[in-house]
Amino acid sequence: MPGEPKKQNHPIAAFLIGFIFAVLTLVVFAGVIHHLTISHHGPQLLKPLKDKFFPEHKSPILEEAKRLEEFEIHRHFHHIVEYPQLPESERPVCFICHSDFPHTKNKKVRSLLNMHTQYFVCEACHIKEQTDARIVYKWYNPYDDNPQGPFIGTSYDPETGNLVDVADKFSKLTPFFQKGDELESAIQKQDAPLARDYVKIRDKLTPEQRDGVKNKFHVSIKEKGDDCKLCHAEKGILDFKKLGFADNRIEDLVQLNVKGMLTKYEVFYLPDLFLAPESEKP
Repeated sequence: MPGEPKKQNHPIAAFLIGFIFAVLTLVVFAGVIHHLTISHHGPQLLKPLKDKFFPEHKSPILEEAKRLEEFEIHRHFHHIVEYPQLPESERPVCFICHSDFPHTKNKKVRSLLNMHTQYFVCEACHIKEQTDARIVYKWYNPYDDNPQGPFIGTSYDPETGNLVDVADKFSKLTPFFQKGDELESAIQKQDAPLARDYVKIRDKLTPEQRDGVKNKFHVSIKEKGDDCKLCHAEKGILDFKKLGFADNRIEDLVQLNVKGMLTKYEVFYLPDLFLAPESEKP
């Protein structure tokens, strides 16, 4: 009709702004609902229903292992970087009871020993010899039957002097039992029938029964690991050259000064780096 105002089209920017605000509103609304219903930071209004229809199997052993691991991380003097972890089904049975930092008793060497878990599986140092087989060491990767490397810790970056950062984050030195031409891995994984059965029923076992099952896991494991000098030596149990280590890396590992420090000295003295000079003391 004459005299009516002409209809104006809204600019595209207005629609985009409205759409963004609508998305943000939905995200905030979803976050509030999640917080109120199932988040462990909120009142968990739907937790009774979740527990009833989706019960979770809680493992006291794994919870304790995670607690000890968290404690060890926070107690560490140095910064610990994030590192990719295998899913539980691919991890050795050791991790059912032990964490990524299994050495805690001996303060003198525990940091050095725990550092080795980046390169070795637990069995590498704790393997028992068998009368009908000899032990050989190879790189093992649960996702690759024949990993080719380069492997972590085997070479230096010539520009920085640091260890080369490699794409393969999962291969570790692993012992195998060799019988003739056949190689049998010394690793028992958590998806093995015995391990899976134990995880399901361990809460129903008495301490004595648990110890009996654990003995089956430790049938090829010795409590005390090998001495440093068995690996850090020119003719040690590890053939560094065959395992792909660079010559300068082999030289450092063989002549590692910390080996002598650990075997020769019972007491360490740290320099007084953080003490005030005598003249400044009150």
